[in-house]
Amino acid sequence: MPRRRARVVSVFLASLLLAAIAVGTARAADSGGDELSPKDDNGAAGRNPYGNAQHVAPVKACSEQLHDTDASLILRVLPKGPLQPDGKTLAFTSGVCIYLPPGYVHSGLRYPVLYLLHGGGGDAGDWTVQGHIRSMMDGKFQADPSQAAIVVMPDGTDAQWYDAIDGSIQNEKYMFDYLIPYVDRHFRTIAERDGRVIDGLSNGGYGAMEMAAKRPDLFVAAGGMSSNIAGRSFSGLGDPIQSPAYVHGSTPVDLIGNLDGVDLTLDIGATCRKDVNRDACGTFAFEQLFLLDNRYFRDALAAERGPTDGAWQYRETEGGHNWGWWQVWLNGRHLPFFYERLAKPRPETVKPTPAVPRAGFRYRSIAPSFTVWGYDVTVKRDVREFLDLHNVSATAMTVQGSGTATIHTAPRYTAGKAYLVSGAADKPQLVTADRDGRITFTVDLGPSHTDEEFSPAVQLQEMGGGYFTVRDVSIASA
Repeated sequence: MPRRRARVVSVFLASLLLAAIAVGTARAADSGGDELSPKDDNGAAGRNPYGNAQHVAPVKACSEQLHDTDASLILRVLPKGPLQPDGKTLAFTSGVCIYLPPGYVHSGLRYPVLYLLHGGGGDAGDWTVQGHIRSMMDGKFQADPSQAAIVVMPDGTDAQWYDAIDGSIQNEKYMFDYLIPYVDRHFRTIAERDGRVIDGLSNGGYGAMEMAAKRPDLFVAAGGMSSNIAGRSFSGLGDPIQSPAYVHGSTPVDLIGNLDGVDLTLDIGATCRKDVNRDACGTFAFEQLFLLDNRYFRDALAAERGPTDGAWQYRETEGGHNWGWWQVWLNGRHLPFFYERLAKPRPETVKPTPAVPRAGFRYRSIAPSFTVWGYDVTVKRDVREFLDLHNVSATAMTVQGSGTATIHTAPRYTAGKAYLVSGAADKPQLVTADRDGRITFTVDLGPSHTDEEFSPAVQLQEMGGGYFTVRDVSIASA
C-alpha cells in the first residue's frame, strides 16, 4: 500500500527562529457545566514575545458581551478542556475569541463556522487585532448577507496545534472533544460537516492541515497560509530519533490520504517586491524556511490525490510572513473558496443533516483509538505504528497493521439483523447490528511488533517485505 514518508529534518535552526512552547499552568477547578471558572483563565493576557506595540490582550481585544444589536460582535468565552497527566493542570491555553455576524441575536438563523488559527508567538486575539477579522467579515456580509459566518479563534499555546507526546499540550483533543462541541451547543451553528472549515497562518496553517487530516469528517474544506506544514521546531512531538512514529503520525504529509474529500487551499510567498519598503524583505526570508516543505506537500497531493478525492489549490505568490499578506490571502482567496463549499445561513429550526461516511474512504493513525467517519477503532499493540484502513464501505475494507483492531462501524446496517464478517480473522465472525445499526468486530493482525515504526530496525525489516499483516474484510447479511 502506498505511503509517503515525511522527511525527518534537523529542527535546531528553526527552533532558534520560532517561539518556544509556552504551556499554561493554571490549575483547573470544577466550575460546573462546560466552562472554566475565570480564576482558571490562563490566557487572558495573551502572548507578545516580540514586543509588538499593536498587541492587545485577548481579554480586552474580545471583550464584548452577547446582546441584541444590528452590528457584529466579538466576545471571549472560556470552554473547559483537557488536563495534563497530573490531573490538575490545563493542557491548553484558555479563552476563545468568537466573531458573530451582524444581527446574530435576533436573526433566527444558523451560521457556518470558520475555525481560524493564529501563528507562532500569537494568541487568540491576533486575528481580531492584527488580522482585522471584523472589518473583513462585516464587508463580506454587507456585500452578500448569505456570506455571514461565525469565526472561532482559539489560543494554540504559542501555536503548538497538536497533542504533545508527554500530554503537556493537548490542542487536538481540546479542539475535537471540547471546543467544537461547545461552540455547537452555545451558538446557532450549522453543526455538520458542510458547516465547518478550518484555516490558519504559519504554525496555524500546519494546525489546519493536521486537524483536517485527523478529522476529515468534521470539515468540508481547509486552508493554510505561509504554513509551517512540516511542523519545524515542534519539540512537543518528541525526538524524531527516539519517537519517529509520533512525529510521522503528526505530520500532514504522512496523512495525505486522510484528507480525501476535504477541499484544500494553500498560499505561500515565493517572491518579494512589495515588501522591500515594508521590512526589507525580512519576513520573506522567514517565509522561505517553509517553502520546500510546502512544495513537498504539494507534490504529495499531486501524486496521491485522485480526481474524486477533492479539489485543491496551491499558489506560490508574491508575499511575506506578515499580516499584510495573510489578510489579503484570507479575504481575496480563501474565503471565496470556502463560501463555494459552506452551507448558507438557514433558519434555526432546520436540523443538522446526519453525517454519512465517505464512500470507500482511507484513513491512517498511530493513535491507540480514534474516531472518523462514524467509525470507532481501538488498537491493541505494544509499539507506536500506523494502522491503515483502505476502501472502507458497508460491505468491505482492507486493514493493515499488527496486533488487533476492534472496529465499531458507522450506523450502516439494519438494527437487530445478523451479519457475517469474513477475512478479519481465521474464522468468520457472526455479529448482530445494535439498535443504532452499528456492528462490532475484531481484526486479527498477528503478533504486535516490538519496534516503533520508522526506527532503523523497522526500516530494515520493511525492506524485506511482508512486515505488516494485511486483512481484506468482507461484510454480508447472514
